[in-house]
Amino acid sequence: MSDERSILAKYGQHKVVVIVALLLASLVATGFVWAHKQVHIIADGKDYTVNTLYTSPHKILQKAGIALASDDEIRLSTTSVTGGTVIEVFRAIPVVVSYQGKNINLLAAKPTVREVADQAGVPKDKVRLVPGDDTRPVAGMNIKAIALSEKVEEQEIPDLYQVVRQPDPTLEKGLETVEQAGENGLKKATVRVRFEDGVKVSSDVLAEVVAVAAKPQIVRVGTREVVDTSRGAMRFRDVRYMEASAYLPTDGSAEGLTATGIAAGHGIVAVDPDVIPLGTQVYVPGYGVGLAADTGGAIIGDKIDLCMESASEAWRFGRRTVKVYILE
Repeated sequence: MSDERSILAKYGQHKVVVIVALLLASLVATGFVWAHKQVHIIADGKDYTVNTLYTSPHKILQKAGIALASDDEIRLSTTSVTGGTVIEVFRAIPVVVSYQGKNINLLAAKPTVREVADQAGVPKDKVRLVPGDDTRPVAGMNIKAIALSEKVEEQEIPDLYQVVRQPDPTLEKGLETVEQAGENGLKKATVRVRFEDGVKVSSDVLAEVVAVAAKPQIVRVGTREVVDTSRGAMRFRDVRYMEASAYLPTDGSAEGLTATGIAAGHGIVAVDPDVIPLGTQVYVPGYGVGLAADTGGAIIGDKIDLCMESASEAWRFGRRTVKVYILE
């Protein structure tokens, strides 16, 4: 009999150990261990880490001494590093949402401008928010919800003419003449127009058809670089139209000397050295080849003074516009 009691006692102790082990396993499986993990709290610009037995976020915040107002909100997430729970507190702040000509005043406790716009009833489609959707709201922020729209319409747009430049060896270098005047054509275009709050901001052409073809402007461009003079054909590097006057050899000085020290006479011309350097040969039709060797107080810019041999010749010449070839 004593042996049977001993066997039963040992069996009972073993059974108790098994039951305790099963209870522990059950507690682990039902999440009891979660009660001991760390919870991170972000509130009022500070980070907290707490160890708690609570599973309710509101009780965890209360235990941490963080009070919530009625308009405040919280968000739960998981840290990517430890996998722990994060509770972030968003305080209600005053913001204004401007949409369709109205200002909507709100107390919002949202992490993004887009969620504040949702709270104000602003649709997600065809709306652009300023600041952008993911911007974090701050107190006093004015959020603009801009309504986007577009329409496709038919328009007539000008088809601008092209300028065609054709070399012409019969014209002197530097000269151009229009042989055919250009005329704009007309295109019929399908255009998509974009609007923001009803104001046109951009457009692009989807398709176009030429209704009236443009007429190009044809310009003949001179390439001839020689001019016929009494001394034969001479090459020139530039042509200018200048205001010309006449003077006598003694007009500059009693000795009849020029600014360069050489004697004045027919073929000596006065110029502005900033326009035609002294020592340059020029050709003036009706006057002949001349040498830029003199200056004058009134000869500034596109002006030239031609030396004549007699007063009568100078009076006859007077003042006129002449074509001046600057020779090479």
